[in-house]
Amino acid sequence: KAVTIPEVGFSIAGYIDRIDISSDGKQALVRDYKTGRPLKDTARLEEGLELQRCLYAFAVKALLGKRVKVTASLFYPRHNLDLPLEDQDGVLASLTTYLRAAKDSLASGAAVPGPDAAGTFDELAFALPANAAANYCTRKFASVSARLGDLTQLWDEP
Repeated sequence: KAVTIPEVGFSIAGYIDRIDISSDGKQALVRDYKTGRPLKDTARLEEGLELQRCLYAFAVKALLGKRVKVTASLFYPRHNLDLPLEDQDGVLASLTTYLRAAKDSLASGAAVPGPDAAGTFDELAFALPANAAANYCTRKFASVSARLGDLTQLWDEP
């Protein structure tokens, strides 16, 4: 089922590994199991690369209501390590600001490449000039940053 992220109107859909709801229905733990290398304990948005816990929290709040206290975490069984999203309300507020800025940027026609454009895992590299990583992206980065404005602060988020 698709859910809408409040205040920005983006809809998200997908599968959650696990949700545990307390018997009184006032608390929920949403968890994703990971097999790779753990994030740093201090990770919040990881420069915009780690949004999963945030999206899970948004989804569970949308499904269960605002009165439910949601804890979103990543669990690494090999390391017996659980990483809940610290300061979840603050992180979700920051992400909402970034999502709103991204929506405004796209609505004004600014669908520009970010800092990882032309990287190893860029699924949209076909839309860039050949050998874009060598000079095109570097040459355009200042213009991209100016066009995106405050949205680029996401790239500095821990």
